[in-house]
Amino acid sequence: MDDTLPDTAPNTSTEAWRLNEAGLSIFPLGSPHEIPPRWFVDGRCDGNQEKAKTDWPKSPRFRWKQYQDNAPSDADIEQWTTQWPHSNWAIVTGSKIVVVDADSREAVKFIENGGITRTPLRVTTSKGKHYYFQTKPDYPIRNSVRKSKIDIRGAGGYVVAPGSTHADGTLYQWETDEGIDLDDVLDLPVLSPDDVAAINGFNGSPDENEPAVGNLGFIASQYAVPHDGENLAEGEGRNNAAASMAGQLIRQGCSLQEIKGVLDQWNAGNNPPLPDNELNTTIASIARTHLNNNPGSELPAVPEAITALAPQFEFSHINELMAGVKPISWLVKGFFEMDSLALMFGAPGCGKSFVAIDIACCVATGQSWHGKQVKLPGSVFYIAGEGFNGLSRRLLAWQQTNGYNLRNVPLYVSKCSASLSDGINARMVSESIEQQIINSGGIAPSLIIIDTLARNFGTGDENATKEMNIFVNNIDQHLRQKFQCCVLIVHHTGVGNTQRARGSGALKGALDAEYAVVKDDDEIKLTPKKMKDADEPPAMNFHFESVNLPFTDEDGEQQVSCVLKYFDLEAIGRLKAAEAGKKQSEINLGDKQRDIIRMLQRLIDDARAVLANSGRDPEFARIEVKGLRQGCLDAKVVTIKNWSRTFNALVERDFLKIEPPFVSITEKTNEVLSDD
Repeated sequence: MDDTLPDTAPNTSTEAWRLNEAGLSIFPLGSPHEIPPRWFVDGRCDGNQEKAKTDWPKSPRFRWKQYQDNAPSDADIEQWTTQWPHSNWAIVTGSKIVVVDADSREAVKFIENGGITRTPLRVTTSKGKHYYFQTKPDYPIRNSVRKSKIDIRGAGGYVVAPGSTHADGTLYQWETDEGIDLDDVLDLPVLSPDDVAAINGFNGSPDENEPAVGNLGFIASQYAVPHDGENLAEGEGRNNAAASMAGQLIRQGCSLQEIKGVLDQWNAGNNPPLPDNELNTTIASIARTHLNNNPGSELPAVPEAITALAPQFEFSHINELMAGVKPISWLVKGFFEMDSLALMFGAPGCGKSFVAIDIACCVATGQSWHGKQVKLPGSVFYIAGEGFNGLSRRLLAWQQTNGYNLRNVPLYVSKCSASLSDGINARMVSESIEQQIINSGGIAPSLIIIDTLARNFGTGDENATKEMNIFVNNIDQHLRQKFQCCVLIVHHTGVGNTQRARGSGALKGALDAEYAVVKDDDEIKLTPKKMKDADEPPAMNFHFESVNLPFTDEDGEQQVSCVLKYFDLEAIGRLKAAEAGKKQSEINLGDKQRDIIRMLQRLIDDARAVLANSGRDPEFARIEVKGLRQGCLDAKVVTIKNWSRTFNALVERDFLKIEPPFVSITEKTNEVLSDD
């Protein structure tokens, strides 16, 4: 990404090391001198470039929560400053410091006129100031950012560090009292409860530390601690089960909204279900217990990704729609589009995974796919459900056959399967891809392969329309739309009908392209079944080619894998027809030419008979050219005028062989005689 930076972009590495040496936990943010990466523009800013330019300099480059309790290592800092030397930097709050963020002139005036305890360590920002305080172990302060007049950055939060640059060009700078240095951070005053109360009073809110409330249909503080689950005649421990599930989901980082959704779905299957208020009470209790046992922690009301990607329903005039018409953005010309959902199905062992691997490697390397141009090479994420060892062998065979070192291309394979019918798991997959994009310097995916649907569907029923729709919606929201790439699903054929993919028809309805893979002996045929916005391409034919891998097993036996080789049946048919026509033309003879050959054969047969009758070996029979000529003239096979031309043509076409003064019949001539 730094290739896009101007020469005037400041190097912030020195300030990063200084913050680290002062004992502060830091991590890198974006930079106002960079073009925001595509994953951030589309995923976090809904495609709004201007918003992305404003937000990117304040946004983390990756998930940073692990640095709340443990500062990054020197190796981490070294890697970050090398990879992003022009980054803005963030200081994690809540562990050693809390920061009061005054974001207006009025807020700054209130604080500096004695509204709260004075601190000697401050930072000037674009609109106001940051005031640094020491944390107090017996009075933890959680992060409270509500777009208020004054925010408190505590546990779970961060502030933009000095040395960074705001999107409007303002430089964040230290402002300290005389004799105070950054190294004196542990000597700062503590932000007291009275200070927090004063800030809340200035903001006009009596309790800014009340946990956020999401779109849950209930407020956590409304409910008392639930009963302990005893004497449940019907539930058989339903409350305990709900509490256990809620606790697990909280530890996984889920929001209250996600927890409520999962437990609502679970509760619907209970007989009878828990009443809504009882289920809400259980969730609220576990949430409150978690916050009490983990001072300074946060429990988000809604998932960040859902908030960022929440669709807005609106209409546009037909003129606006038609003005934005664009040609198809092909990934593989004629076969796979960008921002599309494609399916490739076939019977077990038909070679569909070989085809998927072949496509993945071509997209990642930019090599054409058997004559079909890869228009948008990019990173490929392969979500595998099984056979990881076999997959690595196939990739090695492809690399060996095609002459590419896959170690240097952006091709990533999952370490396990993914339950994509579950929204939480789908979001985790999406975030993992996003993290890899960040780690690789912003190489967004062109292709995501899910192999197979069955292994990555989850516990649901792929034959159920509702559950298949959930699966498709999760892929659309968290993968296809977010990264605007092609998502290719590898699937099995139906049990009763091998001409279609297995499962609910809702899947076929959602597809932009569909292909069937059929194996016959060692030949594989890829046939289009659906192409939504373009003409269906012609079928493609492949065969397996064995590849010796560069190692043996423990018994010294050579290890082997396969790759696909493309062959054009029409071209092969034309070649065979041409060869057959050529062969036919070569053996086509005129009547006089055939008569000369027959005359030679009779003369040879007569000579053999004479030799045999005299007790000599008939294989020594020889006919001279002049004897053949005279025989043909006597039998009026040819005339004296056309003898030389006809005879020479037979010699030139290798039907007759001359070993002066003799003439003999060739193998080619024998084919003609056998046809006769």
